[in-house]
Amino acid sequence: MFIRQIFTALAFLTILPARTAEWSEEEFGKSSVWFPLAGAILGLAAAGFSWLARQFFPHSTTAVLTVIFWVVLSGGLHLDGFSDCCDGFFASAAPEKRLQIMKDPRHGTFAVLGLVLLLCCKMACLADLSGQNHFLLFPLAASLGRLGILAIIRLPVANPNGMAAALKNNVPPCAFWVGAILPALIALSLGWNGLILMVAACLTVFAVSRLALAKIHGINGDVLGMSVELTETAVLLAACLLVSNGMQ
Repeated sequence: MFIRQIFTALAFLTILPARTAEWSEEEFGKSSVWFPLAGAILGLAAAGFSWLARQFFPHSTTAVLTVIFWVVLSGGLHLDGFSDCCDGFFASAAPEKRLQIMKDPRHGTFAVLGLVLLLCCKMACLADLSGQNHFLLFPLAASLGRLGILAIIRLPVANPNGMAAALKNNVPPCAFWVGAILPALIALSLGWNGLILMVAACLTVFAVSRLALAKIHGINGDVLGMSVELTETAVLLAACLLVSNGMQ
């Protein structure tokens, strides 16, 4: 059973050919326990790609290519949510209007600016982190990003018929604590630095949750995507800060 749930998590969070024959909201909710594992697999793949690219390209080019690989492997799912949140959250409108803006498939100025700035930030981080242990850092960043979903999903939903509501209604009560085991183990392998990176992730998820409650009085699928992207970026930024201070 858990193998099918892992495949379901991989099918939802990546473009890997792991879709199972059965697909239901209940199965989707149960698979959330494995979201951090799916993130770790994605991060491990990105680390492997980065190592390979470094054999042929300079650090800056490797960083750009790795971010592209990371985005493609995730299917751009979370970036889409992040861009929708940028359009909706920064619009001068009521919460109900913001939700309508977020549902619009067209992207506005805030979405474009947000995407450009976020991707530039990630590329700069990866360039500065060249030579670090990507086989621990990348899986940690990606798994913490997906663990954040399990933390923020407990908040009220802004759309009772959306993806977030379907997930919230079927997430096992222990999902967060079970899902936290893997990123916690990875963080422990990094010592105190790993703890600092986990704190950075926790603060980011808390900030996103407060922002969502203030802007749309709850969460939706877009907010979950925004949480993943910002948490990954926060972990990478924190890692850069550690490196610049000679702590890694």
